[in-house]
Amino acid sequence: MTAIRVLSYNVRYANRGDHHDAWHDRRDAVARLVRFHRPDVAAFQEPLPDQRRDLRERLPSYEFVGRGRGTGGEGEGCPIAVRADRWEVADSDTFWLSETPDRQSVGWDAAHPRIATWARVRAVGGTTELLVVNTHFDHVSAAARRESARLLRERLPDLAAGDAGAGEPGGSPPVVLVGDLNCTQGSDPHRILLGDDPEADAGASGTGGDAVDDLLALRDAAAVADLRHGPETSLTDFARLIDGRRIDHALVSPGVDVAAFATLADRDDRGRYPSDHLPILTRLSL
Repeated sequence: MTAIRVLSYNVRYANRGDHHDAWHDRRDAVARLVRFHRPDVAAFQEPLPDQRRDLRERLPSYEFVGRGRGTGGEGEGCPIAVRADRWEVADSDTFWLSETPDRQSVGWDAAHPRIATWARVRAVGGTTELLVVNTHFDHVSAAARRESARLLRERLPDLAAGDAGAGEPGGSPPVVLVGDLNCTQGSDPHRILLGDDPEADAGASGTGGDAVDDLLALRDAAAVADLRHGPETSLTDFARLIDGRRIDHALVSPGVDVAAFATLADRDDRGRYPSDHLPILTRLSL
């Protein structure tokens, strides 16, 4: 078994209206939090190009992949950072959560373009592989969140199949899907990702065979973890927690054992949270 720690963190875009919680006052604390917990993979949501540059500079032991959601790679991104001493990126790409996922676009009735960045990572000097998918669902449109979840379920088998890695039935690697889904556990998008689509016709699933069925049987890491730690929410106003709003999630395929799931409530040296989201950290075994 290979141990891997995956962190997901919405770092909040650089909003000039945040005043004393502006990015330049938070960026060092965000990077220190990541360095202290030393995840093998860190998936970020919302950083703008300058923020992505700041994170790369402050996390030099990580290799970053991903682009912004706008034309030419600008705008908010969902970058994935991989610890280069333990893992290497075998392949990666970004697609849009829309009816035209292979080009820059806004899906359904979303307020903004939304994307998913994925990376197939391989243990340095080994053969263990993992597919990591990082995404950020729309914060306004419930329909866009549902359709984004359906699109991800459709795309996951092909992404995992890739060059036929090892670990899952049919030769595909295990999968970890993380991100800010802008919905809580048990909501329609969350259920769809777990294979319980409330609008699906009976018998509609399983068209891809047993291997695909097994791959798409994602589980909520927080629900199946041997150990749970931290608050039940993942939202803050920088000073306080906002109760009952765990909208940041980690979902795993059957080939992944979840040793622990934590919502990290670290504060910075000002006594404030470094973002309006708490990062989530999963300890996994492949």
